[in-house]
Amino acid sequence: MKKMTIKDYLIVIIASFVQALAFNTSVYPLKIVIGGSSGLSLIANKYFGINPSIIVLLCYVGALVVGCIFLGKDRIKKSIVGSIAFPIFIYLTEPISDMVSKLTLNTSEYFLIVILGAVLSGIAIGIVYKIGCSTGGSDIAALIINKYFGMTVGTANLLINGAIVLLGGSIFGFDKVMYAILTLYVVGIATDKILLGSSYSKMFYIMTNKIDEVRDYILNEYKIHVTELESVGGYTGKESKVLMCVISNKDYFRIKEGLNVIDENSFFVVTDAYELEYQSKSV
Repeated sequence: MKKMTIKDYLIVIIASFVQALAFNTSVYPLKIVIGGSSGLSLIANKYFGINPSIIVLLCYVGALVVGCIFLGKDRIKKSIVGSIAFPIFIYLTEPISDMVSKLTLNTSEYFLIVILGAVLSGIAIGIVYKIGCSTGGSDIAALIINKYFGMTVGTANLLINGAIVLLGGSIFGFDKVMYAILTLYVVGIATDKILLGSSYSKMFYIMTNKIDEVRDYILNEYKIHVTELESVGGYTGKESKVLMCVISNKDYFRIKEGLNVIDENSFFVVTDAYELEYQSKSV
């Protein structure tokens, strides 16, 4: 596992600040429950008057402890810095939330603030993911569900956050659910752009000791053609095979997750794929 560098820590800290800024720009003042610890913090703030930063900190620390128990410290150690920095920055940037709360917003201004907060949050999350770290919280809960119940991380996250969004809608009004869905959609787009770039497809070169299982997984689950390339190790001189395939961005994370399940020691290289053309010729 790649070790964290000082640069990585600084990036996580800056990204946590941007994410906290997004929280206090739109989520907190507009009471948009988007799931996770931030959504729970809004609910706790309404009923118990507890500062959101305290609830977020408790949720994140709790997730770290549970993650250590069920996943091992190696799986969650890259979430520690963000889990501590994010709630601290929520507390420090809270005056921004007070300023936004005092504004009298029309519909278009409300909409713009929601979009701004979502874009900032998506960029921050994408940057953290790109250096191999995690934002913690519900991400850790999803990993635990994935490990012990076989549910994909994406589905587990959807169920957890979906339940919190609906709970928030029942408390703050279901019109806020629509803004929550919009926020999550924009966050997803911004995160994908940071992680995946501007191309619509990716070229996978996969090196694994479980060639047949990986090939069958890609062919059967996604109906994607796979090419087997002969390769020779430059140092060992050992012959092996490399799988090559082109996938769409929407399948990127699911295939990546599936590869890790089949062979956690697999190695793959991903590049952008442009100007793909498929031609059929009659013989």
